[in-house]
This record gives sequence, C-alpha cells and structure tokens, in this order.
Amino acid sequence: MKKTIVASVFALALFAAQAKADGQFSIFAGYLSPGDLNFEDIEQNLTLRDTSLYGARVEVDFLKFFGFEQNLAFSPRLINSSLFPEESSELRGFLYSSNLVVNIPISRFVPYVTAGLGFVKPWGSDLFTAFDTTFAGNYGGGVKLNRLAGPIGLRFDVRGWRTSEVFQLGGGVNILEATGNLTFSWGGD
Repeated sequence: MKKTIVASVFALALFAAQAKADGQFSIFAGYLSPGDLNFEDIEQNLTLRDTSLYGARVEVDFLKFFGFEQNLAFSPRLINSSLFPEESSELRGFLYSSNLVVNIPISRFVPYVTAGLGFVKPWGSDLFTAFDTTFAGNYGGGVKLNRLAGPIGLRFDVRGWRTSEVFQLGGGVNILEATGNLTFSWGGD
C-alpha cells in the first residue's frame, strides 16, 4: 500500500514539475457518496453512508480547449455502512485518476467536462476489506473561476466513479464525488 501511495504522489509531483504549458494546481475538499453496493445474485443492496474527501489535482492545458489532469484524493471513511450503525468504519481509501479535460473558456469563467481512468485503494480493518486496489473509471464536469485574485481562483466539480467488480459475488461500487477547489494557475493570462 505504501508503494502505491508513494508512486501516486511522485507521479503527481513529476507531472506538475514537467508542466511548461498553462495549468492549475488545486487543493480540494468535498463529499463522497458511495451509493449502493449492487450484487448480481442478491436482491438486497447494501446502502452506504456519505463521507468526506480531501485531495489535490494538477491540470496542464496543452491546447486552448484540451488539458490533462492527475487527481489524488483521500477519504477518511471510504465506505461507511448502514448495516452496523453503531460501529464506525475504519476503511479509509485513496482515489487516483488520470483524466482528459475539455475546457470551454469564457474569459475567467471556464465550464468543462472530464473523463478518465484510475484506481480506488482501500485499507483498514472493516467488513469491506474483502477488496483491494480496484480499477475505476470516472467522468464529470464543473466550472472553473480562474484568476479571481492574481493566480488564485475557485473550481467546483461533480464526478461519478464506477469501480470494476470488487467482490466475488460480482458487485461494483458507484461513487458520486462533489468538491470545491482552491486553484493556483500558471502560464497564460
């Protein structure tokens, strides 16, 4: 697990260091809603509770409308079950992805859409430690408010994540992520 975390942080830092084009570094906090665990052979789905999410992302725009971003997020309660409400979950996790971004710049106001691939890495002791690092895809969009005060701006995102099958019963997890970001831009005007 430590190797995965170190490799992710290294990739994010290397990506930012190599950036000579326009771009942004963002730190964010938000809301993570894992939805339901859907098992193919079981009628009852397990409802999961919402939790918090914290992280950073780096975006480099290689054309006026297109960019590429790296995302690394941490959730202190990746899955928080309603099955055992008195017990707190000790299942934490990382979400990492590489995404393509399509920007629609309108001065400092920039709506965008994004999609990419990555992984979800849980750890801890809980009922749900039956799954390890799993492949995930994500998609979403939002709006950037660039350079509101010098290089500082804001960004608001909503993304959906879908994991591959994480349990032997064939269940995957659909995750909704909503975040607010403080951004630091470089290059461009």
